[in-house]
Amino acid sequence: MAEASNSKSANDPQYYKNESTNYIAEIRQMMHGFGDCSEPLVESAKIIEDVVLHQMRGIVKKACEVAERRGVLKKSNVVTAEDFMFLLRKDKIKLQRLIKYLELKQFKASVNKVLKGDDPEDIVDNEQLQNSKPKGPYHEFLSTIDNTGELFENKSIIDEIKLNRCIRAEMITRSMDEARYIKFSNARNASFANKNRHKFNDWICTDGTITISKEGYVILGYLAYETVAQIIDLVFLVRQDQTKIYGDAIDRLKLSYVNPYTYKPYYHGKGAATKPITPAEITEALRRFWSPQLDITGPFNRWSVRPPHLKFLSC
Repeated sequence: MAEASNSKSANDPQYYKNESTNYIAEIRQMMHGFGDCSEPLVESAKIIEDVVLHQMRGIVKKACEVAERRGVLKKSNVVTAEDFMFLLRKDKIKLQRLIKYLELKQFKASVNKVLKGDDPEDIVDNEQLQNSKPKGPYHEFLSTIDNTGELFENKSIIDEIKLNRCIRAEMITRSMDEARYIKFSNARNASFANKNRHKFNDWICTDGTITISKEGYVILGYLAYETVAQIIDLVFLVRQDQTKIYGDAIDRLKLSYVNPYTYKPYYHGKGAATKPITPAEITEALRRFWSPQLDITGPFNRWSVRPPHLKFLSC
């Protein structure tokens, strides 16, 4: 009975209330949502939390440098969403993934506004919507930094990483019953800063002289979420490498890493139970990601010759 009680309380955020502000419970949910077992290891979640915290503080520092160059900090000491988006300018896929996320939030907010019965004058009619050119959030800012025109071209390009995550989720949920699916769905809805902005600020412990705008926290929370997702993706690559000598490519689909172009759902029945992600697998994945000895091949690429941990997983 005692063991059952302890395991149940570990899933509750209040279980960690005696410790300093942390996101271990939320990260365990995210790990499950990205493909880990239903009860991720707390030790693994703590490692991921340390990495995410270090990365977010580094991203805030970089965003402050961008804001300082733009002259924003001299006026209001506020780091805005544009400063965080600027850090993604070199990766078109990640930037477009962020834009789609912001567009979805904007659409959800507009739908909620209509459902609440706000002023009908604020609702654009169909004819006006069709005649107007659609512009996503921060379109004007992106157009100012898009000197080559690459950020807005080929918006229909396939995001293989996102597609791979969707296929993994589909494979995991195929054999779930209703209760397990509800738990998995709740895990996929876990986040950092959407409803807990003050907790997120306390967790990052930003400088008191610097203020992050509300929109900036939305993007920063998204980048933290993407950091967790990227770590899990790399862990599954490590797990695939460890067992790739066994079986063929179809058998390796059970390891939660798939090729979107060769994936065929009718080839597979119920998948095997997923083993919990271990601290050793996370450490190895991060070692490969930050290794200065790797060439520019695959996701474990070399960004530049810099000290470890300066290469951001989400940017």
